[in-house]
Amino acid sequence: MKRSGFSMIELVFVIVILGVLAAVAVPRFVTTRTDAQVAMARSDIASTMKAIPARIFAENIDPTQATPTGFSNWGEWMIDTAGLDRGRWQLAQHVTGLNGVSQNNAIAPIGNQRASGSGNNQVGGCGGIIGINITDGTLIFNPFNINTSDPSNKTFCDALKASYPSGSNRVIPLATTGAVKF
Repeated sequence: MKRSGFSMIELVFVIVILGVLAAVAVPRFVTTRTDAQVAMARSDIASTMKAIPARIFAENIDPTQATPTGFSNWGEWMIDTAGLDRGRWQLAQHVTGLNGVSQNNAIAPIGNQRASGSGNNQVGGCGGIIGINITDGTLIFNPFNINTSDPSNKTFCDALKASYPSGSNRVIPLATTGAVKF
């Protein structure tokens, strides 16, 4: 009698092999996705840190005064200025490491989890890492302010924080002293 098909043992072996391959491959895909998100966030941060001073000086904006026309706060202005994707950036929820910066004047990467809620009620993200101190007119970047306690973003936030060596924080003066007038 001629058989056509696979035996039960052959099918079990194939399933076991597929299970082992999946167990090895899936964590690597997750890590690859997080690495890509960290790379995008780092690129966004670099372009933001260049775009904000450029626009401040090009448009002669005083960062110690009211928010520029057309924006409700400096955080919205920074997102617009840097051309940041609102699917990856939001107004900051935590700004404890940005000295003198209020919530509405800081932005935060969202990471793996899209923020829920709207306006100032959004949740998620890694906390404010870029902000404008309107008291002294400085742009502050502090990657060590990244909040890694939110379980929905822990992997991304931990990886982003670890990608910056110590001493990576920056304070860039934006306010002019009035020395140059036209």
